[in-house]
Amino acid sequence: MAGTSDAWTVGVNPSIVREFADLARRRPSRHFSIVRPRWNSDIRWIGPRSPEGYRLFESAFRRLGIARHVEPMLELDHEPRMYAGFLVTRRRCGAPDFHVDWRDTGQQAFTLMTPVSGNESGFGLLYRDGSGTIREYDYEAGEAIFFTDDFLHSTKPGSSDEPVVLLCFTFGTDRMKYWDRIRATSGSQSALMCPPDGRFEKISRWQSWRRQLGWLAFRAGLRRSA
Repeated sequence: MAGTSDAWTVGVNPSIVREFADLARRRPSRHFSIVRPRWNSDIRWIGPRSPEGYRLFESAFRRLGIARHVEPMLELDHEPRMYAGFLVTRRRCGAPDFHVDWRDTGQQAFTLMTPVSGNESGFGLLYRDGSGTIREYDYEAGEAIFFTDDFLHSTKPGSSDEPVVLLCFTFGTDRMKYWDRIRATSGSQSALMCPPDGRFEKISRWQSWRRQLGWLAFRAGLRRSA
């Protein structure tokens, strides 16, 4: 998939991505949190709990040159903002959980994912193309997929003896007028976010739980309309 109206693939430096392999294997320190969404899988999001944790991901975000891929699409005062970085890990997925990451942001927010662990073959991404057909995307080392509003996707059902690990970034505009719509998704994925204005925002477990309920309600609506 070279590109659709709401998703694209780009090359990334795999040596920078592999720097996160150790974080995925070890018990997270006080600088990181684990979020376990109620999906049909054992998926976990390992993300920052402190500014120090955030900066570990931000360093990779900058060195990988992620922002340059979306800068022409964004409304900006200065430069694109990384809202959060985190690892996505899973060993099994029993059934798809189709969802969109972004709604009504005017293509001002993006998600990027690329494999870390090297065992991602056959455990990829399902997505719906412009004609409504469900297609598959296979993760590859050195390549990343990124997408914006209304990109309907899910983990492909499967299993692996060892965790499959993806590096994920959420990022986009540095204008605060979009933050309420952006936070509706990003606020459930990490204990610490960096809004467009650059001031860190902590997400409590209660806030994350409420946003997960909102996402589940939206997913139920997608199923009824399918």
